[in-house]
Amino acid sequence: MKTNLIIITLFFALITSCKKDEFPIDKDTIQVTIKNSDTYTYNTGISGDEDGAKIIRQAKNYQKSELRRNETNNWVVFYDYKPKANFTGQDYIEIETYEGSNGASPPTTIKTVKILLTVTK
Repeated sequence: MKTNLIIITLFFALITSCKKDEFPIDKDTIQVTIKNSDTYTYNTGISGDEDGAKIIRQAKNYQKSELRRNETNNWVVFYDYKPKANFTGQDYIEIETYEGSNGASPPTTIKTVKILLTVTK
């Protein structure tokens, strides 16, 4: 009986630790709750000609998950996320932003933006 209890405890500890690794949350992670019919938009604040952003960890349950930049928003990079229809749960995205290049040299500032979205009905 005691052996079974230890095995069950270790099993649940393993499952719990795997779940935590799925979304590496820290104090800088942006945590947002949206309805599954909503679209979430994040303003990166990046707008220079040599500056930009890229998705380095794509969401898994999305209808739309993309970076956009155009003249209507003064060339600032925005990230848009819309969950799959009827999806509820958590989704996670990482975006790398880079800025400070003069065109002849690499960016001087590279940051990772982590976004944890909780999607409800």
